[in-house]
Amino acid sequence: MPFSLSTIRIELGPESFIRQAEPDDLPSVLAVLSQMHEDEPTLSVTPANRATFQRILDREWRVLLVVESSGRVIGTLDLFLLENLTRDGRPWAGVENFVVDKDFRRKGIGRQLLDAAISIARSAGCYKVQLISHESRHAAHALYTQAGFTAHVRGYRYYLDR
Repeated sequence: MPFSLSTIRIELGPESFIRQAEPDDLPSVLAVLSQMHEDEPTLSVTPANRATFQRILDREWRVLLVVESSGRVIGTLDLFLLENLTRDGRPWAGVENFVVDKDFRRKGIGRQLLDAAISIARSAGCYKVQLISHESRHAAHALYTQAGFTAHVRGYRYYLDR
């Protein structure tokens, strides 16, 4: 991909900004991600997920964004940029693990994080940004629609560990 990430820092307001995740962010990112599946055990730092986190940060085709406010990580979005043989070889982008801390929802933070991901994908020459969302997440679906996403496809999952 003819794309190079420089340091990302998008100011949102006093003491609030979007940036790329750093190795020391792992505990905070896990705390926010734990809110995605509140019926599951809280995620904690382990040697395995520390190694995984570092691999994610090291991938040139992956951008793990965080929202920092007053020194605290309050949101995260994992953007991956994938090569593609169609659309004249233009890559496409996918969004995964997009969560804003429950105490900061409905304040426009999620929209700003999503807009940042779209901007990065556009800069990388991607022809689309794709995400999936559980059918029960109605508030999230409203956000996606407001951001210009359309739900004109049907997605399927096959969980290998169940």
